[in-house]
Amino acid sequence: MQMLTIGEVSKQSGVTVRTLRYYESKGLISPVRSESRQRLYRYKDVLRLQQIQLLKRTGLTLGQITEMIGSNEWDAHTVLGIQKDLLEKQRAQINKALTLIDDAMKALEDDTSADLSTLCHIIKIGENAMSEEKWQKVWDKFYTPEEQERWKAAKGAIPANIVEEHQRKWPSLIARTEALVATNTSPASDEAQAVLKEWQEMSRPLMETDPSLAKSATKLYDNMDSWPEGAPEAPFSKEVWHFIQAAGQATNKHAV
Repeated sequence: MQMLTIGEVSKQSGVTVRTLRYYESKGLISPVRSESRQRLYRYKDVLRLQQIQLLKRTGLTLGQITEMIGSNEWDAHTVLGIQKDLLEKQRAQINKALTLIDDAMKALEDDTSADLSTLCHIIKIGENAMSEEKWQKVWDKFYTPEEQERWKAAKGAIPANIVEEHQRKWPSLIARTEALVATNTSPASDEAQAVLKEWQEMSRPLMETDPSLAKSATKLYDNMDSWPEGAPEAPFSKEVWHFIQAAGQATNKHAV
């Protein structure tokens, strides 16, 4: 019987070793052990991993996945239902991208502030909205499965109208921040502090839902240079991120 080590499964499936061990700790997969206590994955273990990853893409929590897999109700109707959920999710992501484009077109017709830089960020955010599998590579590198569950729960708790409003506002805000960076504006200036306040307001709903996410978000963007190969392009440059961080530090110094 052919069996794979945990490293081989990780390499071939794209699931990190840390995540595989977490699934094992939760009883989702149960690889056998060799005489030297090395984990060995059989065909049924890899099949179970495939089921878990498929269900994760639908947005289910690990608790829900555990319950569903434990029921052994994997008939044709169940599989088709999962595929339908995935397609519905992809359609929602496409609709979000279309909304961003519609907003940009309307801004151009109204001759408002949709400048070239803002339009570029609309394109970037729209493409990122349709690359969830690529983002998963980033989540797996920087976040534990537990942290990913907290992120998912916090995002799910934010009302849809607020999510849509922020998706419309982010491109312009990022573009204005990059303009300040390009002109070497001081992070302590009034313009920088005003932009910082907007960033904080946009992040507030998520951070108020789960304050512990602030530190993990910082970890993600502090290490943009080490995002895994095949990851999506970051929604903003590292220069913009450093500028916002410096603006926050300037605020703290002024408060003291």
